Amino acid sequence: MFLKRIWARMICFVTGVRTTVEIEEPLTDGPYIIVPNHVSFVDIVQSYIAFPIYFHYMGKVQLGKWWFFNIFFHKMNILIDRTNLRASYNSYQRAADDLRKGISIGVYPEAIIPDNPPKMLPFKNSPFKIAIEAQVPVVPVTFVNGWNILPAKPHVWEGGRPGKTFIKIHKPIPTKGMTANDVVELRDAAQDVIRQELKRHGYNG
Repeated sequence: MFLKRIWARMICFVTGVRTTVEIEEPLTDGPYIIVPNHVSFVDIVQSYIAFPIYFHYMGKVQLGKWWFFNIFFHKMNILIDRTNLRASYNSYQRAADDLRKGISIGVYPEAIIPDNPPKMLPFKNSPFKIAIEAQVPVVPVTFVNGWNILPAKPHVWEGGRPGKTFIKIHKPIPTKGMTANDVVELRDAAQDVIRQELKRHGYNG
């Protein structure tokens, strides 16, 4: 994790990106399922600065092929190939194994960057299903304005500029005692926390 933080800070320093992080409640060692909204490609870089605990990302397999991210995604994190059911299943099993080892998992529930961030896409169920199965808390995270720094459409880079970003790490949502019947309620609760934070900053999430 130390090397990841150094890598992230170097990138932000060179590109002139300054990050302010607010943590609503101190996090213990976990494990947690960390569920941020997705507004920019800079989110991944900034998360290594912002998140105060060790974690592994779950991300699409294409990230392992991009030079900018493959330093750590290729082996240290969990790649998901959604076109291959067996590979996808193995990725989720790996996530469950990591949680049992006390390693937190970060995953973007939207799966892709929306066309009009910070307006969110509907969250997918899978991260919340994993959290309930493992009975670990969910930590919503709001990336407020990275889309102003490095605008993006899905899979497309569109320039970039220096600037300030704000990240809010919210209080964990416990899952103890929840069952599969609670997945949708948990999903919607996490997304609503992020939506309310975006509204606080004048954005419609």
